[in-house]
Amino acid sequence: ARTGNAISFAFFAWLLQWASSAAGGLADATTSSVGVTQQVDASWRWVFRASSAVQLIPLLMLTYFGKRGGKSSNKTLNADEQSTPASKSTLKDSLAILFQQSRTIEFWLHLISRSIIMILVSFLLFIPSYMAQCYEMSSASSARVGSMFALGCLLSVLTLAETTYPSIAAATTAEKNSNNHAGGSKSMSSSSSLSRRKAYFMLAFLGLATVCLALQASFLRNFLHLTPVLGTALMFLFGFSLAIPFYLPSSMFALKRGGKDGSATIADAFDICGFGLLAVFNGIVARVLDVSGEVGSSSAGMLLGRKRAWLPVFLWMLGGSIAAMASLFGAVWLEGER
Repeated sequence: ARTGNAISFAFFAWLLQWASSAAGGLADATTSSVGVTQQVDASWRWVFRASSAVQLIPLLMLTYFGKRGGKSSNKTLNADEQSTPASKSTLKDSLAILFQQSRTIEFWLHLISRSIIMILVSFLLFIPSYMAQCYEMSSASSARVGSMFALGCLLSVLTLAETTYPSIAAATTAEKNSNNHAGGSKSMSSSSSLSRRKAYFMLAFLGLATVCLALQASFLRNFLHLTPVLGTALMFLFGFSLAIPFYLPSSMFALKRGGKDGSATIADAFDICGFGLLAVFNGIVARVLDVSGEVGSSSAGMLLGRKRAWLPVFLWMLGGSIAAMASLFGAVWLEGER
């Protein structure tokens, strides 16, 4: 998913740069103001045409690989699997598992952290607008910053996922090996120490995210001067710090506690709450975009006004990051105690 985000933002940045340069060249060559407007509109229409054409790529890939996947899965079924009907869980069973888990403190801590981190990760959509308005970057350059955020998420998952948050299979294997060598009490101690290690890693990741947000908030309050390069580096680190806490802990919790019958229901409960909060957050940012758009785009006073408009958004995210850090640390720690 993050590979797709990085590629799409990079492509869109190239497309915006081409449209901007084409519009600038046509404006220089045309003297009439009406002619300039028509030529600029014509160049930007190609942006939307190219964006529409690109949508055909995932459509064709889904059609091709969807048919191919269905055929290959049918070939792998043996006679026993075909003759034995698979037991299907009912909605009642799934809701019963959800209700059972909702009576544990770990469920609510994961719900809080997952919902907040979903908002932080989804800020990716507003990065181009933020960088353009507060760092005065071009449309193409600000879109590349979104690509850097997605690249940070990708590199984090590729390089540190198994080290910082081992999968259920790896954890189960470690517990079995510990059982074979030393007995049950040693196995419980090993599982508890693994959970504590994962909790400290989550604390470190979200601590880094909190530092990035604090630096951005300091920049918006003019306590700190950041160049566009430093702002881009902070966005890369921000994405790098959020990917693993967002993707792994709540998903692993749902699989471990819900099993094949209730894991999807638990994950859906997390998503429903997260998307509900995200809708509120998107409305707040949309109002900020309206206000900052009215401020203007030239003088230092106008830049200060835009930065002030964005400051509440980052203060909100800063507080949310601290809350997510505490709740996720507690959730992962308590998983090893039960």
